[in-house]
Amino acid sequence: MTTVFLMGDAADNGIENLIKSNLTNTYSVTYIKENSFSRMGKGYNLLVFDSPRLGRVELAECIVVMKAGGEVPVVALPEKSIVIANSENTRQLNALETHRQLVISCGKGIRDTFSFTSLTRDGIVISLNREITAFSGKKIQPLEIPVRLECVPENVYDAIAYTALRLVLDDYDSEIGLLY
Repeated sequence: MTTVFLMGDAADNGIENLIKSNLTNTYSVTYIKENSFSRMGKGYNLLVFDSPRLGRVELAECIVVMKAGGEVPVVALPEKSIVIANSENTRQLNALETHRQLVISCGKGIRDTFSFTSLTRDGIVISLNREITAFSGKKIQPLEIPVRLECVPENVYDAIAYTALRLVLDDYDSEIGLLY
């Protein structure tokens, strides 16, 4: 089972909606947010904690997805962690400089690990601008990913971060996985 921490304001539910409406097509997602618990989908087990902050993490590995305005956890994260962050949030990037984990930046710039090349009502084309290593250890080369979403987010960052999460998860059983 893979553990994902979704960090940020509880009212910011863009990435949550994408996970619940799309990721559950290929994963069995257990979603914990505040006092609610839900389980949906079929496939590989994925545990998602949606919280504004972390108290303590005692895991060998995890994925942390920062919401657009989320605060970086001050607790020590496992050494084998991947953090997906909003490059437009300078507080996030500055705070992550002190962490040793792999940071994947998502935003509108060509310097970001993930950005986008086009955006329409039908979807978005996400660009992976440099090689990344998925959680499984698989190397993924730069590519463009046309993404059609059942639930289009208001914030472009949410779509980019969600797509980065799917690639980091090495979601090879999906339409994204067919591209690499």
